Amino acid sequence: MKNLFYVVLVWLLPASIFAIGGFGLSGGVASFTADPSSSPLVLDTGLEVGRIEQYGFEGALAIGGYVYLDIIPFVDVDIEVNGMANVYDFSFYNDAMELLNQSPDTLQFAYVAGNQYITIKKPLLKLGIPFLAKAKLSAGAGINTHAATPIINQEMISAFVTGADGQSDLQNGTFDSAALETYLEDNLIESSGVHLQLGLQFRLLTFDAFAYYRQTIAEDVVPGKSGFGSLNFRLGLGI
Repeated sequence: MKNLFYVVLVWLLPASIFAIGGFGLSGGVASFTADPSSSPLVLDTGLEVGRIEQYGFEGALAIGGYVYLDIIPFVDVDIEVNGMANVYDFSFYNDAMELLNQSPDTLQFAYVAGNQYITIKKPLLKLGIPFLAKAKLSAGAGINTHAATPIINQEMISAFVTGADGQSDLQNGTFDSAALETYLEDNLIESSGVHLQLGLQFRLLTFDAFAYYRQTIAEDVVPGKSGFGSLNFRLGLGI
């Protein structure tokens, strides 16, 4: 029985005393409102040949991963990479549809953003049960980078509505999925900014769990907005 106690104690000590960081999976919900928009489709000659109705959307779900180090005195260094996404409705209508007496269909398109966060965190409060569990309240700040898909508009429609010759044809063209993929690859919206966050970390043996709120300040990651908030959760391992 005594030998078993020593084995368990040695196994617990690295997690409780010599832990240097951790890694795992993250998920969250971003809170924002992307406003609806309406715009005509206009040829270079000034002739209006259709319209686009984009109906807006709210929020996005995020999933990713993280790694952090807490061996630096007084602060922790945290890196997270995630992707967030949502879908929204839009309608496209042109002269060819009118000639065929077709009503505009309501279609769906995806908003997707890739995000990277580097955060310096300062512990505010620590609680612990020796060799078993500990909790830590931390506040942090850092820098971030983003790449997001643009919201559908005339420029995008012009890229993937093409005629029989493969050229843009807003008036009578049809959907070209390959042209759309190329457009999105070439027109990602890139942005960088800063963020603030406040959160709670709970460690049981070698397992980590986090809950935290982050306020991201970065232009146009969300269309027409200067930032967004998010409630985030993590589950991983301490090392």
